Amino acid sequence: MKKIAVMGWIAVCAAAFAADPNPFANYTAGTASVKEDPSAADWHGTSAAAIAAETDDAKLAEIAGCPERAKALLAEVKPAYATDPLTATKIAAVSQYVMRAGETSWWEFWAWFSDSPREIWTAALLDAAKTSDNSYRTEFMLDQLRWCGYPEQAKDVRAIGRAAKCKAVRDFACVVAKELDPAPKCPKDCALRCKAGWPYGSWGMKLPFDAMNAGHLILSEGKAELLWRWGSPFEITGKDLKIEKGGFTLTFGNHKPKDLPQDKSAWRLDRVTAKVVGDWAVCTLQKVDGNGKPVGDVQTFSAKRNPPIGPAPDLKAAVRGTPINLLAGTIADFALMEPTKVNGWTLKDGVLSNRIQRGADGKSLHKNGNLRTKRADFFDFNLKYEVRVLPECNSGVYLRGIYEIQVLDSFGKPVDKHNMAAYYGRVTPRVAAEKKAGEWQTVEVTLYKRHLTVVLNGVNIIDNVPVVGITGGAMTADEFVPGPIYIQGDHSDADFRNMVLTPLK
Repeated sequence: MKKIAVMGWIAVCAAAFAADPNPFANYTAGTASVKEDPSAADWHGTSAAAIAAETDDAKLAEIAGCPERAKALLAEVKPAYATDPLTATKIAAVSQYVMRAGETSWWEFWAWFSDSPREIWTAALLDAAKTSDNSYRTEFMLDQLRWCGYPEQAKDVRAIGRAAKCKAVRDFACVVAKELDPAPKCPKDCALRCKAGWPYGSWGMKLPFDAMNAGHLILSEGKAELLWRWGSPFEITGKDLKIEKGGFTLTFGNHKPKDLPQDKSAWRLDRVTAKVVGDWAVCTLQKVDGNGKPVGDVQTFSAKRNPPIGPAPDLKAAVRGTPINLLAGTIADFALMEPTKVNGWTLKDGVLSNRIQRGADGKSLHKNGNLRTKRADFFDFNLKYEVRVLPECNSGVYLRGIYEIQVLDSFGKPVDKHNMAAYYGRVTPRVAAEKKAGEWQTVEVTLYKRHLTVVLNGVNIIDNVPVVGITGGAMTADEFVPGPIYIQGDHSDADFRNMVLTPLK
């Protein structure tokens, strides 16, 4: 690797400083303000100077503003990330910045850049962060892990934070660890504080609605992660969250409706107030305006705190039962979850298919119903199936009727917690392994002792991670009862075959 080429990559930043004095600022600023993230000020103040110190002005004119030249030079230093992760991650970040005109995303760029398994360079980033005596360099490594790391690396990030002398590094390590690991983290004396009436932990919520009434809440110090019926969990912080001994209050909704006057009395927000006794909570749901004044009727519902999740189980120790071929019978083995919806499902020659009727313009004429197995005694199991994801397909397979494994036409997209075979809205796959639309893909899911493993097309993309909560569209908020397999049919067409479930004990 030629040093001049490496320095050339770092030099690219200087070309953009006139428009953006710190191209790295977006990493921290994109998710937290300086006030919310104590490390942000130090990060923003040191990165520009640190990069500028390594700038080779002689290469600036050659590279600046030329994405193709930047990409060619990057190819010369690809091996660097395994041996010199600090230089390599700077090179990659700067290169992405140069190629921003092509809207190359971070993950698309890393997919092109990396020739070795992701485990190698994330391990290298951890090693560099552990051994660095420079706070800026440590934060730089942690920031790359923030986007690229695995949940199981969160414990190492926390260890780095505990050992750091710099407060900014300690604070940033905490931010990164929480983003890497979705499992709820309570204070060290969590058990004692919960027994004393503090509401930290994971809560299943039976919401006050006739249909789709499953909700979920994770409470930790300073943050709530709420799943309200459907979609993905969202965060509630700051003034919208109040946690105290014996209860909590959450305020959420459209704070500034575009279609309503900006007079706060016209706003409509949801406010949940809970009184906690032991592991049970009595909750009220009340609409309020922007001034906090109650609007409309009060509804009540209950919530129950889930027990803590244990350590990752040894999957090899699981006792396997007799395999069940879910598609060996007829469509009569399944039932629509909403009897009034259109049934677009057929089961022929072992292939379960959903087809949505479309008009001349290609748009769907209606929403089909979701389909579930009539058998509903599944708890821990290994489930294998093949799925043909059609263009623009969006479906999902719900384990026990409550945990969605995504089915999506996401080939070529950066990894995301909403992509193919993701634990929907909860865990981002470790690597993208999906195939193009129209091809049969293999999925193997293991749900065992509140942990989840997903193998997509032979690649382990989710490795024995905690199942931290239900997903949007769950049949129930109770995570401790058996349930069926249900398949989403209200979004788009999809085909399934060779769906075999093996119970585990």
